[in-house]
Amino acid sequence: MKQLWPGGPLYGDDPAFKITTDSVLLASFAAGNIFSRCADIGCGGGLLSVLLHHGCPDASFTAVDIREDAAEVCRQNFEANRIRGHVLCTDARSHRDMGPGGVYDLVVCNPPYYYNGPKSPDPSRAAARGGALSPAQFSGAASYLLAKGGEFCLVHKPEFLTDIFAAMRLADIEPKRLRMVCHEADSAPSLVLISGRRGGKPGLSALPSLILRQPDGSPTDEIRAIYHLR
Repeated sequence: MKQLWPGGPLYGDDPAFKITTDSVLLASFAAGNIFSRCADIGCGGGLLSVLLHHGCPDASFTAVDIREDAAEVCRQNFEANRIRGHVLCTDARSHRDMGPGGVYDLVVCNPPYYYNGPKSPDPSRAAARGGALSPAQFSGAASYLLAKGGEFCLVHKPEFLTDIFAAMRLADIEPKRLRMVCHEADSAPSLVLISGRRGGKPGLSALPSLILRQPDGSPTDEIRAIYHLR
């Protein structure tokens, strides 16, 4: 268990996946929402819930993962940070196993991106990706969990944008915000941050790209702020 930054929340790593840039950026992207109940689909060690709780300590959180080892780490992280809520070890494709639907005002998800890719030789990673959710599946789970007007925030790869937008609309989640993530100002996007609203009206806002590094290789000011770097 370690502090994520001086004075920040405590966190113990998921045994299969360490802290990654995509989860940190997604937490920052989703933090602009006002919410009282948040669900994290495919939570791993619960990093998203831990980061979001730091900015919204009165909210309650439900975290879901198909792996028991990840769920147990997430429970420990909830306890260490006094996060109100619960952790479920279940398959998010079985929506009703996640509890009552239509009660969350924020759902977040950082899924394995290549859900049709080859199986990892590492047993822990293979187990984590063996239950990988397709855009239709994670959009369906989010739609089930969200109240009308609730927000769904996720991070994914740019090449899957068409599939994701189509799946979200079929699940009654209207894409509302899109932000590309680029390693440098002149590089192609490597990630996309997406927010959609359950039952929302059409209208997508494309936000300025999030740039990770300056020309000299150092973090940009925005990244330094997101990571609480001095």
